[in-house]
Amino acid sequence: MTPERNPGRAIIILLALCLLALCAGPAGARGPTISDIQPYDTIFVYEEGLNLTQLRDPTTKSPITALQKYQDDNPDRGVTRSIPVADDTNFDVQEFLVRGDYGPYYAFNPTDGNTALVFIREPEIFLDVVLANPNHNEPLAGLTVSPNTRIAFRVVSPDVGAFYRTDNLYPATIDLVLTTPGGAETTRIGGLNFAGLNVSSTRFYTDDPGMPGAIRIGDLGAPGTYSVRAVWSTPAGFEANAPDSEPVTFTVANRVGVDTTPTPAPTVTPTPTPTATPTPTTPPTTAPTATETATPPAPTGTETTVPATTTPTEAPLPVGLAVVALGLAVLLVGRRR
Repeated sequence: MTPERNPGRAIIILLALCLLALCAGPAGARGPTISDIQPYDTIFVYEEGLNLTQLRDPTTKSPITALQKYQDDNPDRGVTRSIPVADDTNFDVQEFLVRGDYGPYYAFNPTDGNTALVFIREPEIFLDVVLANPNHNEPLAGLTVSPNTRIAFRVVSPDVGAFYRTDNLYPATIDLVLTTPGGAETTRIGGLNFAGLNVSSTRFYTDDPGMPGAIRIGDLGAPGTYSVRAVWSTPAGFEANAPDSEPVTFTVANRVGVDTTPTPAPTVTPTPTPTATPTPTTPPTTAPTATETATPPAPTGTETTVPATTTPTEAPLPVGLAVVALGLAVLLVGRRR
């Protein structure tokens, strides 16, 4: 009978955890400082010097000795990961102990068992380049843009932007680092400073109020391919260990090429005209040649045929012979008489 009741209980516990997490989300501010962790707070790998004393049992006040994760996030099942806590007043969330196994963890000590719940997550940052306000929905990554185009950067950090804060203070900051076509790196982009931007929400744009503003592409400098990435600058644990965003790239068009584009057009236009003129000149030269070649054979054939048929040269020969014969006949007749 017991095994049949456990699944139902597990579902109820999971639903309760989800409700608690949702309720804790909007009011997830830490306090009184960013290092003071309360039940249902979200903590991040690479954080250092956290105070977990508020996770102790309120009656016994026994120190927390471990953060434990359970199979299917159900504390009635087996432990899948246990992170030792040597000092719950000064705890570092080390990634090699978490090993990517993020989610809910229970504060634990041998005296009280599980005392409170926290969430361990990874500090992630995502970056994109878009058209400036009001066209933030137009991404430009990988495209070639003209010098007059105005752009902004979209920064997304779903967990740090939501949970790493105390009241209205968001202490996590990032730098946007531009890599020029020549390989130089800078946080000054188009004359604006993009260092130390507060991650104050899960998503923001660099031309929002209080941010550096939009950038005119022509103010970046030389044409070519540029890339930008977001890197953590605070807290120190994020800056030293948390991964940067994937870089976004865009290409600035060559303004010289744009200015000289109309010049080749007139040059190309006259070129076909002289080429077309000699082409018609050549056929007339060939046509007369064919006519002259065809004309001579006609008269040649006619002259050859006429003499062969009429034989005008042989006509005088029989007449001469006849005259001579008549002359001889007359002489012979005269002698007989």
